[in-house]
Amino acid sequence: MYKNIRIINKDQIEKLHISAQEEFNWVDKVLKSKSDYILPVKTRIPLKDTDYFNVMPCVLPSENVLGLKVVTRNENRRKRGELNIDGDILLYSYDDFEPLALIDGGYITTIRTAAVAAHSMLTLVPDFDVIAMVGLGRIGMEIGRILFDLINRNKRVTIKLYKYKDHAEKFIEKFKEYENLNFIICETYQDLMKGSDVIFSSVTYIEEDFCAPELYSKKCTIIPVHLRGFRECDRCFDHIITSDLESIKKFGYYSEMKKISYIDDIIKDLDSYRPASQTIIYNLGLAVYDLYFASKIFEKISHKDA
Repeated sequence: MYKNIRIINKDQIEKLHISAQEEFNWVDKVLKSKSDYILPVKTRIPLKDTDYFNVMPCVLPSENVLGLKVVTRNENRRKRGELNIDGDILLYSYDDFEPLALIDGGYITTIRTAAVAAHSMLTLVPDFDVIAMVGLGRIGMEIGRILFDLINRNKRVTIKLYKYKDHAEKFIEKFKEYENLNFIICETYQDLMKGSDVIFSSVTYIEEDFCAPELYSKKCTIIPVHLRGFRECDRCFDHIITSDLESIKKFGYYSEMKKISYIDDIIKDLDSYRPASQTIIYNLGLAVYDLYFASKIFEKISHKDA
């Protein structure tokens, strides 16, 4: 039963050179087909101190796969100089429940998180000239890779980056080939946010909001990858778009939010969507994206080997 199971690591996935357009299309397919998938509630098992073991099963009949995403947090790994938070994906055939592959879930989470964020902007923000980015780690870099590849090369865009250590300089060096982009490094959150049409935040933790709601442009879309830093905006902005209403209900200002919509409902009827003046898009980390990405990566590697 287990003799044909594949072990797929980050290096193998990177060698596939998956294009930004493909990743965009995968996100789009999941959003349009999510109602056809089976996505039970995540099981979270707290362990000693800050350790945990989270389990997320998914069934995707149309893709002929089902599987399990596992996310773990372990402080002993940090002490060894490894990632304290990591994940794995176990993929099965839907036809006969045969195990197909054990895949690096941590890397898939990074690329699909970035793809989902980029998809939100490219699909729901028709007009933009200035994009602000804070948090330029692995996910921030991936957002840049997908976004800049899919933005029309004839469109001039200003990219404002928050200065932290040497991250902004490394980001500019990585994407210097894009001649249509004008990079600006900002020393403060206020300078970063003010006048920006779209704001991406990949900061994992910030205790307070980045800045007061009135500082944001009257025509602004915020896409917070890790949800933090925009608490006061929740009750001031015109429209909150989310992939998981149950999680949004736990937000402190949920009862004061002016308008809330499911992102998959908007994507299914995109021609009817009219952007609000100020919008926040909260993409919650749904495992169904990871399983879909894993299934497509498995297909590519199987086809390549064949």
